[in-house]
Amino acid sequence: MGPKFVALVSTMADNGKVEMDVICRMETHTKTYCGKFEGYSLIRTLPQKTYIEIGMFHMAGVFWGIHFYPNGIQDADLTLALKLLTETSRALVVKFEISLLDQKGGGTGAKGSGNYSFSKQGDIVDLWYTKKTAFEASEYLNDDCLTFKLHLTVSKPFFVDTTRKQIIVPLSDLHQHFGELLESGEGADVTFEVDKEAFRAHKNVLAAHSPVFKAQLFGSMMESKMDKITIEGMRADVFKIMLQYIYTDMLPFEVEASSEMAQHLLAAADRYGLGRLKVICEAKLCDSLDVETAATTLVLAEQHNCGQLKGVCIDFVSSCYMLDAVMETDGFKYLMSCSPLLLKDILDKVNSSRKSN
Repeated sequence: MGPKFVALVSTMADNGKVEMDVICRMETHTKTYCGKFEGYSLIRTLPQKTYIEIGMFHMAGVFWGIHFYPNGIQDADLTLALKLLTETSRALVVKFEISLLDQKGGGTGAKGSGNYSFSKQGDIVDLWYTKKTAFEASEYLNDDCLTFKLHLTVSKPFFVDTTRKQIIVPLSDLHQHFGELLESGEGADVTFEVDKEAFRAHKNVLAAHSPVFKAQLFGSMMESKMDKITIEGMRADVFKIMLQYIYTDMLPFEVEASSEMAQHLLAAADRYGLGRLKVICEAKLCDSLDVETAATTLVLAEQHNCGQLKGVCIDFVSSCYMLDAVMETDGFKYLMSCSPLLLKDILDKVNSSRKSN
């Protein structure tokens, strides 16, 4: 989520004076998406209004699709369009900048920009369009490929009534106190050794958040009588961040921005029954999903029983012309070697999509 800005909506009072009584706050989300379509010559003669879905991603709580019309939607010969794929409870304001990339990765030629509002599933807007003859003669058709870079800013409004005087309640700082408790180690009654590093903690705090720690530290397991426990099969930095989350219910920003750490934390959250942390990691991996990561993320979702993430991965992989690209990755080879049954789920989704179309 990006920065928030505030706009005031005015109403007319009985005395004719304008009063500011409603605040409209706008959440803003930004994303840069790079896409590539190979095999332009194979689809250049498709009928008008026929499109190829060359990209799908999650942003601002909804899914978006990038559609390529090789013979346009209406009058244009060639069009790239953005479509809202899922329902939204509030109108979304989208600002975009798009450019085609040449062989050197530059985008100084064909460009487009604009501001549009999306209010319901199926809303679509042209991002860029041109004459087919001009595109085919340009430096932006490289080796039968179309490559582009799209920068999006999506704003979501929500309203606050200010007609009543309000008492401002301070935000909770409980997480800070627990974080300080973990850092100081005061009163700690158990030590964990992880990858040759030691971490002091408090049994009651761990047991309150994790049913696995509760059974381990207060149940019939032999660890309940130990004040030093060795953790196998986990990196020390992952265990440290998991402890920080247990104590503060928060993750450091740099961790939230790391897909690689999200994979390790998801496995740790599943291991210790930390449901919310597991969903946070699923959401992060969903937002960063692309051709290179789709197969390995699908395997991870299957291994740790992440139904939502598995569904998103299968939808992504089975979308139009996406499967061929994913099958070329090392991640797909890994999928075939360790979870071959997932291929059946993918093919079932592909066949279902074809029947519905």
